[in-house]
Amino acid sequence: MSGTAVNQDVAALYQALKQYRREVRNDRRLPVPPADSVTVHDTVCASQVTLDARFEDERLAELGYRVRACSLGQATTAILVRHAPGLEIGTLKRVHGQLREILTGHDTRCDWPELQVFTLTAEIPGRRGSAELPFHALEQLFHRAGIAGDPPDTDVAITTHSQGGNEP
Repeated sequence: MSGTAVNQDVAALYQALKQYRREVRNDRRLPVPPADSVTVHDTVCASQVTLDARFEDERLAELGYRVRACSLGQATTAILVRHAPGLEIGTLKRVHGQLREILTGHDTRCDWPELQVFTLTAEIPGRRGSAELPFHALEQLFHRAGIAGDPPDTDVAITTHSQGGNEP
């Protein structure tokens, strides 16, 4: 693909992602406890996402967030928040795997059609980690709640909080 085409694809991607920025611009934190809180960091681009979660009957009941990430991390967080109520770990893991396939250019099918916008990221591999941050955080929260078996595989830094809404 030519440099001009790549630049046009990247510009189209970031234009498409703008709609999601508004949705997570303002923090929406949950009190800890009863919620649990995890912060994940992408060491490549310095993005950071904090999620607070409360579970009922092995499903996500409520999700809070604090997003300090690039447009990709903001967009995936906003999309995850949209699908959060009632989310189960199996669905989360399946959709996360589908997102990975989209990010690497291997597939474009996804249970959450909004994630298909990320097909344009195949040309910008340094930003893929930011897009996965909210999925890593929520998988960690499911694990900590005793809902998921083994700890999730992750290549991001994870910080846990005992006082969810109190950190900066």
